[in-house]
Amino acid sequence: MHHHLKRALISIGLALCMAVVALATASSASAVATRTVGLWNFNEAAGARVAFDSSGFNQRGTVGADVRTGGGIYRFPSVTGVRPQHLVTVPNNARLNPGSSEYAVTVRFRTTRTGINVVQKGQSGTAGGFWKVEVSGGRAICLFRAGNGTQRGIGSSVQVNNGAFHTVRCERNAGSTRVIVDGTVRGSTSGFGSSVSNSSVLAIGGKTSCGGSVGCDYFVGDIDYVRVQKS
Repeated sequence: MHHHLKRALISIGLALCMAVVALATASSASAVATRTVGLWNFNEAAGARVAFDSSGFNQRGTVGADVRTGGGIYRFPSVTGVRPQHLVTVPNNARLNPGSSEYAVTVRFRTTRTGINVVQKGQSGTAGGFWKVEVSGGRAICLFRAGNGTQRGIGSSVQVNNGAFHTVRCERNAGSTRVIVDGTVRGSTSGFGSSVSNSSVLAIGGKTSCGGSVGCDYFVGDIDYVRVQKS
């Protein structure tokens, strides 16, 4: 009995150690930037042309005529040419810029397209830098480019264009820039501390300035919500 009891105690001890390791691992992968500074739930009624902000900052978005609202999601149809009315745009506010803070953008969406922009603030050539969440090659891509031209981009190791809803979180801090898909870290790179700050609108569904040699990369699919958080 004593021998069996000893083995049982050892097993319990090992299990507790494993639990502590698992907890530490989960903690190391825990989210940064937990203060919500923008939250658009996209749960307005059919025909709505204003996207309400649930963060408490009352940053209302303008919903373009192409976008179909209702049913708790916004639907972005396939379009051709330059279509400003394909976007949801939120006026510029400094709180929506990463600056040099910890920062995170979370989007829940579904699509079957291999190359589209989902949400961004600014674009290539924007003074002060820009950030964006996009789908490229079917993978979720997080990109932060600072005003000094340095940047960090990371792509997910899994595809997100299978027509099912996926929650994609792009986050950065002093130690890492990473992409999290459905709660699991699917890509990470070394930290990026340079400042990203511009005067552009927050654009959901594609670029605000496109045409000619600049592709619009419009989003096609459904978006459930967009959340912006800072430290």
